[in-house]
Amino acid sequence: MNLTKRFVAGLVIASALLIVTTGIVYVATQVKAIHTMPMTLQIVPAGPTGFDLNVTVMTFGRLPPGGAVTRYFEVNNTNGVPVKVVAKARGSIARFTVITPAVTILQSDQRTLTIQVEARIPDDATPGNHTGTFTVYVMKP
Repeated sequence: MNLTKRFVAGLVIASALLIVTTGIVYVATQVKAIHTMPMTLQIVPAGPTGFDLNVTVMTFGRLPPGGAVTRYFEVNNTNGVPVKVVAKARGSIARFTVITPAVTILQSDQRTLTIQVEARIPDDATPGNHTGTFTVYVMKP
């Protein structure tokens, strides 16, 4: 390999590393806090439904097709500065969840934000267990 090709290859690698490093630094300076908790849901054919009051896992319990249940998650802003709050569901449970608000700005004079997480089961859903995570990112606006 001649010197020009080596130089170009080195330049490409250095550029790629700079782009990745810049992305990591940007995320690290923007995100103030991340809170993740497991989510569970069991779709049952019919019969009694159930729920769980566990506060370390967002459990929607047992729901039949066509059923729905809502859980709430509270974000407290104790810093006195505006923050952007982003909430996401991931995993097999994500397709059944509706998060309101999914993205919002919590102003400096607002102390609390309540996020509503609803599990909505379609009428044609197949019975089974679904899991995933609920993550809230608190970052600079």
